[in-house]
Parts: sequence; C-alpha cells; structure tokens
Amino acid sequence: MGIGRDVMRTRTSDSGLREHRGRRRASVCVMSDVDVSVMPTAEVVAGWFDEHARSLGSYAARRVGPGLARDIVSDTFRVACERFGDYDAARGSERAWLFGIATNLIRHHWRSEERRLRIQARAASGSPSAVDPLLRVDDRLDASARYERVVDAVATLAPDDRDLLVLIAWEQMTSREVADVLGIPAGTIRSRLNRIRTQLAEIVNEGETHG
Repeated sequence: MGIGRDVMRTRTSDSGLREHRGRRRASVCVMSDVDVSVMPTAEVVAGWFDEHARSLGSYAARRVGPGLARDIVSDTFRVACERFGDYDAARGSERAWLFGIATNLIRHHWRSEERRLRIQARAASGSPSAVDPLLRVDDRLDASARYERVVDAVATLAPDDRDLLVLIAWEQMTSREVADVLGIPAGTIRSRLNRIRTQLAEIVNEGETHG
C-alpha cells in the first residue's frame, strides 16, 4: 500500500463517501490550530493531500526510509493546515510549497538519511550507476567510482546544497521547480548546482587518487 494512502485514509464505498470526506477533512488538519469546521482551509488541504501525498511519500522515503516518511507526510499536511494563510500561489505551486515543508522537516533527520544512503551504498556492490542517480549529476563522477565516496561527498554538503542536489537528482525537478521549493531565484539554483557538481567531483576524484 502506498505511503500516501497509508498515512491518513483507506478506500471507502460510494455510499460512505460523504462521511469519509468529513473524516478526511478532520484527519488532514488534526492537531493543528486551524478550525477544521472552516470548509475552505480543510477542503483545499484535503484536495492537496489526494493529489500530492503519494509523491511526497516517495520523496521522503528515498531520503529517510518508509517508516519516517509516513511521519514526514503527516507532519507536512499538519503544517500546511497550520500555515495555510502563508501559502501564496504567486510564489509557486502548492506542490512546491508542500515539498518545501517536507524538505525542512527532513532536515531534522539527517542521521537517518545518512544511514539510508550508506545502506544503499553497500547494496550497490559494483554497479552503483544502476542504483542511484546521484552518480549521474555530473560526467566527472565516473560510474565505476565507489558509491561510498559519493555518499561521503554528499555528507560534506551544507543542508541547502544537499536539498538542492536530491531534488534535482532524485525528484528530477527543473531549476524553476527547485527554486520554488527552496524559495530562491532559479538563477541561483543553476550556479549552486554547478558549484555542487564541481565539489562532488573533486571529493570523489581525490578519494580515487588516495584510495
């Protein structure tokens, strides 16, 4: 069962749809300071949940594992309810806003993310290029390079740079989309990505030289 569905709802029959929608509005905004009886906020966020929970769950699971991902998704929509008034469509889509919330929450779990990366590194065992797109963010990261070196390099990145990298490499977002998620100009994304690519290549290649 997908993470999004597993977080807050299960399938219901058509006859129970009205009751289910009421439960969904309450569950999406549970534990928030928002009055869930106010239809616009609860209904809009519930619609966002239906549309984006699965992709948010996949993103979080890739970074911190499926167990924590469920909490991340749940907390993302709780925060969305609490800060609904902060959302400005002129500054990006609701998807970008939700991914921004999730990304900030994931930062509190860097150790879990690092452990997951290292587990994936061990699983790569000789064919890392088929395992993780982090190795394909730059031509200078030789596909034969040990994935552990890439993990070590990623671990040295500042949190903002690490977020940018995984949104580009794993989520396949454009510079414009990442800019909306992180709340910075698209031109800044491109220049930072070039710097990150150079930094990763230098660290990995240095490891090859001294390894």
